[in-house]
Amino acid sequence: MLNYFTKISGKFLNKFSTVFAFKNYQLMKTRQLTIPMFPLNMVLLPGETTKLYIFEDRYRQLVDDCLNNDASFGIPYMEKGRVQKFGCEVKINRVLKTYENGGMDILVEATNLFQMLEFSEILKPKLYGAGLIEYLNVNQKILLNNLQDATVNYFSTVQNKIIDYETVSRLTVYSVASALQLTNPEKYKLISSPNQQLYLLNLLNFIIHIINTEQRLKDRFVDN
Repeated sequence: MLNYFTKISGKFLNKFSTVFAFKNYQLMKTRQLTIPMFPLNMVLLPGETTKLYIFEDRYRQLVDDCLNNDASFGIPYMEKGRVQKFGCEVKINRVLKTYENGGMDILVEATNLFQMLEFSEILKPKLYGAGLIEYLNVNQKILLNNLQDATVNYFSTVQNKIIDYETVSRLTVYSVASALQLTNPEKYKLISSPNQQLYLLNLLNFIIHIINTEQRLKDRFVDN
């Protein structure tokens, strides 16, 4: 794959250069864009935040470029050392701390999700890589009737929150998923699923089943 990208690096770099040419590139009409990449074993859903410690030269350069150009970067999911096809786009909210060795702590927030169409591990003259992405629809509402039922059931059973169906109809798949405290592999399976609504429905039903089973066991223990 790297040999392939060596051949097209000039064309790819031209696409990549447009990232820093437009500070508000999120407003561009195309759903495909080339952005800097920082592969990690994590998935953030839109609105979720995390702290990253940046110490490698290539990623210090990436962060500096993003800060200087008010640009975002991508985090493609890594599993067993291999870069996967889906990930999240994040913005740098702020630099939390800098260190004498040049490292820094940054706070990032997920703004979007993507499927990666092309990837170059190193895109010279930069030290870091980049990828051509296509955005996923992060605004899809809870449409399935049984998914709405499961969402209402989950919030009442697990979180002791009463919400009505009108409220649920305004929620997105990923806002509900964020409330589930999913593991990174579960998040990746969700964003890479061909049917996110069905995958979320199965997750909710499984969680509710586990909670109800635990409660029945507790009640049986108390009765005895």
